[in-house]
Amino acid sequence: MKSSYNNNINYCDLISGITFMQNPKTIVEFGILEGASLKTFIDNTSNSCNIIAYDIFDEFNGNGSNKDELNKTFSKYSNVSISYSDFYKQYKNIEDNSVDILHIDIANNGDVIEFALENYMKKLSKNGILLFEGGSQQRDQVEWMDKYNKPKIHHVLEKYKEKYSIITIGEVPSLTIVKSN
Repeated sequence: MKSSYNNNINYCDLISGITFMQNPKTIVEFGILEGASLKTFIDNTSNSCNIIAYDIFDEFNGNGSNKDELNKTFSKYSNVSISYSDFYKQYKNIEDNSVDILHIDIANNGDVIEFALENYMKKLSKNGILLFEGGSQQRDQVEWMDKYNKPKIHHVLEKYKEKYSIITIGEVPSLTIVKSN
């Protein structure tokens, strides 16, 4: 079906719209890289929104974040904090029902997303949402997923589709939105 909407998804624009509609009080992000999504969250929330961004910085074997550069860029925003934290441990320190938007972009694969669905969904507020990079079948075929034999995200989403409302937008990189039924 022809439509002008079928061309070129700008994922930051998509995140902007979601953030605007969600009107969050608290955003938690895992994986900062250069801060594109973090800046998108800042630009689409009020100063009263608490934005907490976590990364493992130079410990990541790949596209690691530079903590000093990120702090320099984002220190002017009083509602933003950037900290070191391990995704697989930090959930223990986040209060249940406290996060309006949880964004995960940490070299996502099936194991990462299954861990998030099992451990982080209860951290979401009543109308909270989980956003993450990946989820499409095409994204599951990117070079590094195959090279390192990473579990496919799409299979995990199939497993949880009865428990949660899940939608994946786009092909590569794709963005998946998850909310409680």
